[in-house]
Amino acid sequence: MKSGNFFAELKRRNVYKVAVAYIVAGWALAQGIAQVFPVFNVPNWVVRLIVVLTIIGFPFALIFAWAFEITPEGLKRTEEADAMPASARPTSRTWIYIVVIGVVMSAGLFFLGYTAGNRSTSPQKDKSIAVLPFQSLSEDKNDAYFADGVQDQILTNLAKVSDLKVISHTSVRQYETGAERNLREIGRQLGVAYIVEGSVQRARDRLRINATLIDARTDAHIWAETYDRTAADLFAIQSDLAQSIVTQLKAKLSPKQKAEIEERPTQDLVAFELYLQAKAIIDSYINATDVRAALLQALKSLDEAIQRDPNFVSAYCYAARANDLLYFFDLDPTPDRISLADAAVKAALRLRPDSAEAHFALADYLFRCQRDYDRAQEELAIARPGLPNNTPFLILSGYINRRRNHFSEAERDFSTAFALDPRNPNAYNLLADTYVLQRRFPEAIHVYDDVLAAGEQIPIVRFRRASATFYGTCNSGPLREILAKGPEMDVAGGQTPARAMLAMIDGNYAEAERVLAASPRQDFQDIDFSFYYPKTWFEAMIARAKGDAARATAAFRECRAILEQRLIVKPEHARTIAVLAQVDAGLGQKELAIREAQHAIDLMPVSKDIYDGALVLEGLAQVYTWSGERDRAIELVQKLVSMPSYINYGRLKLHPLWSPLRGDPRFEKIVNSLAPK
Repeated sequence: MKSGNFFAELKRRNVYKVAVAYIVAGWALAQGIAQVFPVFNVPNWVVRLIVVLTIIGFPFALIFAWAFEITPEGLKRTEEADAMPASARPTSRTWIYIVVIGVVMSAGLFFLGYTAGNRSTSPQKDKSIAVLPFQSLSEDKNDAYFADGVQDQILTNLAKVSDLKVISHTSVRQYETGAERNLREIGRQLGVAYIVEGSVQRARDRLRINATLIDARTDAHIWAETYDRTAADLFAIQSDLAQSIVTQLKAKLSPKQKAEIEERPTQDLVAFELYLQAKAIIDSYINATDVRAALLQALKSLDEAIQRDPNFVSAYCYAARANDLLYFFDLDPTPDRISLADAAVKAALRLRPDSAEAHFALADYLFRCQRDYDRAQEELAIARPGLPNNTPFLILSGYINRRRNHFSEAERDFSTAFALDPRNPNAYNLLADTYVLQRRFPEAIHVYDDVLAAGEQIPIVRFRRASATFYGTCNSGPLREILAKGPEMDVAGGQTPARAMLAMIDGNYAEAERVLAASPRQDFQDIDFSFYYPKTWFEAMIARAKGDAARATAAFRECRAILEQRLIVKPEHARTIAVLAQVDAGLGQKELAIREAQHAIDLMPVSKDIYDGALVLEGLAQVYTWSGERDRAIELVQKLVSMPSYINYGRLKLHPLWSPLRGDPRFEKIVNSLAPK
């Protein structure tokens, strides 16, 4: 057969068309599985096998096209098809349909994989990594902190690389050494592609560090290295190790980021260990049973670290943050606490004027101690490039955005923090709380479902989830169940008020009094978890609900004395004044209470801070409620429903605070408007 006739015959038998259709379909299949399979953690070898089989199948498809044709009567040999009438022969458009279908299938699979990938992982899935706690192989058990320090610094160095997604400390430290680790499951829980494991052994002045980089999707070991040097080389080892991992992941590393990784945080290893102990406490203060005691313990460790190394910038930054928190939450709201925070920030900036961490510390100070949101945002803008994977940075940014009524930006910040640190209680609680404020309760519940799916098992998570269910639906069953399972649970005093509230809803005032008296605490958090109510406040509420006017008056008077003392220490504090106004309303001092509540609103208007502003506005609504000003109270409740606030279906329908308004058709209409649809 002549070559010209051969190529003409290839064309006549549709071999060219089948080749084009096969290539398009094979390309579509390859694109589709490349997008979809990683989302479901299918091993890479399966993807490679399918691609190889597709390539091998190409010549067989051409042979098949030469020998057979698809006709309306089914598959026939080419010779038989040639003998058929022209009307029964397949049209030349068949192959075009195959190409079109292939293109559509490719696009569909691409977007399916892209969408699913965005839902389940971050945009940097292939450059996402978690550094798990390193195992201590030293004979001295006290060296466990040293192993933690090695892991922590490697993680900190990697977090400086903006081209990586690095899971933060709070989430990874849950995976303790010694227990068998399911790396695929850990990778799924944390949403990462790679995991670093390692061990540390210290003997006098010698140090051996082993590190392994593992693909969490396939369990494949990508890279491993052993460093055997003197203990003085610790930070050099950590820097080399981090840069080796960056190289393995093909991540971009700017000269500035490289210099920051190579910089030593301190020359004193003991100071470094003290700093690490304090850092762990401060990063997870929200779960401390006694937040004040925990923060003071952290400050003690930081003070020792700074005494050993007066140039330890990171220690100053965390000392400033601990002092900020003590002041902000009224755990020690004294001028001395502000001075200590201010001095620590200034020391950090004096030592390192260009430090992103120091500028972040200044932003935190401006926010918590000065309420200067504009300057805090300016400092965050300076710090942002140097803290690409920093969860506290994102949380602070979200905090400020939320208070300035920029809820979409706050949701973005908290969501990113949650992705970087899925077991960080600050990250997930603030994200869920942002949904609660907007009365988007199913989304708040979903956040806690994701936390549980990430492996978090502490009971407070289920308590917060059950609380969101109660607020959104009035279903108190899950809340009662979790409180019954953990009778001793009272993180920052947040569960005792819930127990008392449920007992009052049941009309069981003796039980409400019992659970309150059983707690050794003298102050408790309530709905917003940012203000501590005196114990006498709850005693007054219980007495008022059960109709014991004498006991209510006595408790309100005791509560008033406590609040007055707080205002001596921290004058013009809007939240304290708003609660004082409610106390005076309970004491029958109507005009005084209204003036105080209005003063609180003047100090903290919604336009300045919608978070605290809504809370003090709610205080005025409750003053009106308790003072018989029903029209004014209902008008304010309607206003609060129209903005982000803690006014919700569960509280309005069941909480004793609002009992005087129940039965009014206008109030009931508002309550019913909040019922789940």
